Amino acid sequence: MTAGTLVRGVGAIDHLTAEQILAHPDFPAARRVFVSEHARVYEAGVFPAQFGADAGRVTTLAIIVCLHAGYEPSDRATWPTLSHLKETVARFGFASPRLIDSFVARLVQTGYLELQQQPEDNRVRLLFPTESLLAWDREWMAAHYAPLETLYPEPGFEPARRRDAAFQAVHARSAIAAFDAIIAMMWSNLEIIFFLSSTSALIILLSLFDMGGSDPESRIREADLVQLAPRFAVSRSHVRNILAIAQERKFLVRSGPRNAFIHLTPHWVSAFDRFIAGSLAQSDLTYRLALRRMAVEAGSAV
Repeated sequence: MTAGTLVRGVGAIDHLTAEQILAHPDFPAARRVFVSEHARVYEAGVFPAQFGADAGRVTTLAIIVCLHAGYEPSDRATWPTLSHLKETVARFGFASPRLIDSFVARLVQTGYLELQQQPEDNRVRLLFPTESLLAWDREWMAAHYAPLETLYPEPGFEPARRRDAAFQAVHARSAIAAFDAIIAMMWSNLEIIFFLSSTSALIILLSLFDMGGSDPESRIREADLVQLAPRFAVSRSHVRNILAIAQERKFLVRSGPRNAFIHLTPHWVSAFDRFIAGSLAQSDLTYRLALRRMAVEAGSAV
């Protein structure tokens, strides 16, 4: 079963559905790959600008790359300006203009972004990702396709997995058309919106899951999670706050003497499995959009 998502300016695109991905017998293996791959690209020292990852910053980085890939000097509507970035990120609902200003400034300061003069209008400055940001984006792209390749090794997702720079550019240009579908998927998972928005919250809870934290008999303590703080560029108190909110929302319970042990509830597992499956479905959509664009461009070149 595939879905036919109607993409503005493109038409109906068949792609894997979240339901199909969830029902796959190897989904637990794909989930493990999803967790390990995203932990790798969101770690301190790897995630750009020495910040912790959250949906606002991740979205901002992705859109910078997409706007750069879609830039046509002769078409002002495609110019990757700061205002264009803010308008596009605002559609996703995860980052304020102030957060974008500070993040962009930090990206420039740390060498992930350059401000370049627009040749047709020297009053305008354009946001251009440096090779450092493009290299991270290729790793982030590969992290999304590793779980899909676990489920569907044939024909696989080879251009994304080998971090092909030419495919990255086509994929980024194509993804712009899928923004509406991606936004709809993210906001359909309302139970986890806080954990997407709060710095490193999602990956910390996924790390708890990866440690066996969904087992009611697990002996994982809060201190074991607090030790993740430097790994994901947050404070120990921030980790404690994440755990407290997860408990309030019935995602986490405590047990044992003095409630020393923590574990994730089946409610959490179900919510995050739906989110992971939805994310992978959207990755398949953007992959197929990229393949379609490549075929069209190859035909035009003949």
